[in-house]
Amino acid sequence: MTRYYLYDKQTGAYIGCVEATIQPENSTTIDPALTCHFNPYFVNGRWLDKPLEAKPSIKQLLMQQSQQITLLQTMVMQQDQDNVKLQKANAEQVSQIKQLQQMFMVADQQQAIEKSKEVTAQ
Repeated sequence: MTRYYLYDKQTGAYIGCVEATIQPENSTTIDPALTCHFNPYFVNGRWLDKPLEAKPSIKQLLMQQSQQITLLQTMVMQQDQDNVKLQKANAEQVSQIKQLQQMFMVADQQQAIEKSKEVTAQ
């Protein structure tokens, strides 16, 4: 019996190995482990390492970071505008609270004056 190393007919990707007396279709006796370190595929009578997917280039990474920075800047500017609106609303509320406090103080003073008039009238 001979050991045969199977590969996919369309892609050449390594499938596995079998021991057989007759060589199966899409197989070879060449062990892919002898020439390949990772991701072997069979082409032109030999096993090759299929290249890993290319990592993004530095230029691509810089462009992505630039886009992310621009997006963050836009978000910060929007938050700044929202903060300005909130500060304005807070200032208006503070003004309204002061007006209400003054109104209560005047009302309290008027009540005190009326009570004192009632007490002196008795």
